[in-house]
Amino acid sequence: MIRFFILAILFFNTALGLAQNTSGKVYAGEKRVPGVLVENRTQNKSTVTTDEGDFSLAARLKDSLVFSAPFMETQVFIVEPYQLEKRWVVELKENLNELEEVRLTEAPKVREFNLKEYDSIVNAAIQADVKKYPHLYKPPNYTNGMDFIAIGKMFLSLFKKDPSKQKKEYNPITYEQLHVLFATSDYFDQKFLNRQLEIESYHQNLFFEYLDAKQLKGELLLPEHQLDLLDRLMVLSTSFKTELKNFEQEGVSIPEKN
Repeated sequence: MIRFFILAILFFNTALGLAQNTSGKVYAGEKRVPGVLVENRTQNKSTVTTDEGDFSLAARLKDSLVFSAPFMETQVFIVEPYQLEKRWVVELKENLNELEEVRLTEAPKVREFNLKEYDSIVNAAIQADVKKYPHLYKPPNYTNGMDFIAIGKMFLSLFKKDPSKQKKEYNPITYEQLHVLFATSDYFDQKFLNRQLEIESYHQNLFFEYLDAKQLKGELLLPEHQLDLLDRLMVLSTSFKTELKNFEQEGVSIPEKN
């Protein structure tokens, strides 16, 4: 009986050790990072950090923990005792790699303004016009038959705007562009959709249509705006899932788009 009791205690203590969790918070600089994928590669378990950057995951001593997120350097830890005894902090560093090329639809390009070339064309036009209509270029203000004041006023308005300084404008991101992005990008891929945005496979096309309807700015597909795109996707995925729940509560059937 005593032997059985001792064995039961040992088994209970062992079970407690196996059921331990590791928990903490993920930061990038001074900011808490939501949507970070936390994986216990040893036990094949995973979770995602909350909006406040918090995480909690089953773990044991010597387990391998991997923290990964788009545009962040992946961190790997081998679980130590302190990581099971109290909450701990993970610091991620930004890794701004460029996005794979995604074709953007931009406004028609304006030819770069060349002042010397334009001045030559204008002068040639003036000379031709003077020869054809010399009487229009005479007094009150003329030299050698040419009224330079009048000529100057005629062409002054042509130099008010420099087309080369016009800002490029991109059309909103389309359903098709989203398909290309998630099929070619190293960051925005199926893993990102499933685990970090928590969009089920059978709802992905519907999610792309939802994003299309939101008219996201085309500039977000540029490499320098990839963090802004990440932020918008995190926010809109939450509102999309809320809309789905509302439809389900109202008894509306959501078609599974292929």
